[in-house]
Amino acid sequence: MTRGAVAVRLAKMAVLAAIPLLVTACGGGSAPPPGPVSPSTTAAPVDEFVPKTRTPDPAAVGIGLTTIALSSTDKTDRVTFQFTGSAVPGWAVHYVKQAVSNTSTLSEFPVQGQSIIEVLIREAANPFESGVPPYSGPPVVTDPELRTIGEVRYASALRGVTQAFIGLATPQRAFRVTALTDPIRIVVEVDHK
Repeated sequence: MTRGAVAVRLAKMAVLAAIPLLVTACGGGSAPPPGPVSPSTTAAPVDEFVPKTRTPDPAAVGIGLTTIALSSTDKTDRVTFQFTGSAVPGWAVHYVKQAVSNTSTLSEFPVQGQSIIEVLIREAANPFESGVPPYSGPPVVTDPELRTIGEVRYASALRGVTQAFIGLATPQRAFRVTALTDPIRIVVEVDHK
């Protein structure tokens, strides 16, 4: 990967991380529109292929990844990232053409699959400063029973960002990201079709 390509990738990641902050700072569109509003009978379509981002809760500092688990439903495959702490971290989850490690080398990271989703969990602990133990689970998680997800690879926890990649055994599929609490979990759900 050339230095120019790395610079473009880092710029894209910075823009993705800033979008929720800008929306919040601009009022997030919460003000009612002027004048009467007629009810709508159809909702605007949601593009489930676009990057998903969330700003971390203010208390989501010093959290640590403890578990990566796979599961499925009749329509989706799921990756669950479980964390220490009690506040929901932020995230930036999006498709990438190739997996690039978030370490200082910015080297290509081996991920098997027809398409790759990068998962960046923001406000994760730096184990050298926070006292939170680093992730000690398996670096590669697989389940041969899953239809869409081929593997999940833990990449790094660096500068407050935990990075993992989801290798799909299929072309790109629609996906969603949600947070669950007690314990804190981030769930990436990928459609089978």
